[in-house]
Amino acid sequence: MLIIYHISITVCSYHISLFYYTIAARATLSKPLLERAKGTKILASVRDIADFAKGTEEDLLNFPNAEHDILQNHALDKGPILYLGSPHMKVNGLETPEAGKVLLQLLFDHCQSPAFTYYHAWDVGDVVIWDNSQTLHHSMPYNNDGSVRRELYRTQARMELPEKNDNEESRDEL
Repeated sequence: MLIIYHISITVCSYHISLFYYTIAARATLSKPLLERAKGTKILASVRDIADFAKGTEEDLLNFPNAEHDILQNHALDKGPILYLGSPHMKVNGLETPEAGKVLLQLLFDHCQSPAFTYYHAWDVGDVVIWDNSQTLHHSMPYNNDGSVRRELYRTQARMELPEKNDNEESRDEL
């Protein structure tokens, strides 16, 4: 999925977004952490995300739960990536839910290393484009007393996977 953000109006000069490159993070995982993550899946549910807390049951039903392999290959270039989503998600495939939380935190700590991070300080007219399947992102908190005005536009494009031939892995494995 390709995401584009464009900022139109801002008064503050200290609004920063962070982007973490999961390809580099996956490539540098320690062998024990890589082994621990094999066979695990991340369970994504909007019910676990604060932005959706005020959603009605009818709204939430539009976003079914999804489960993805944590260690997977990019759908288009087949390169290895980490699929983590959000620290609020649950990990399946380990002995206990607590073990899943520990693994997820270790993977996030690794991914959020400065070596894999791009810091973007927003300015009027900025456009940032990223592939959401290989990038984690979030904004840094800032205080707004009501005098700061931001206007952000977000566009998403879903990618359609190329047709699978008989020599390729199934889509479920991507």
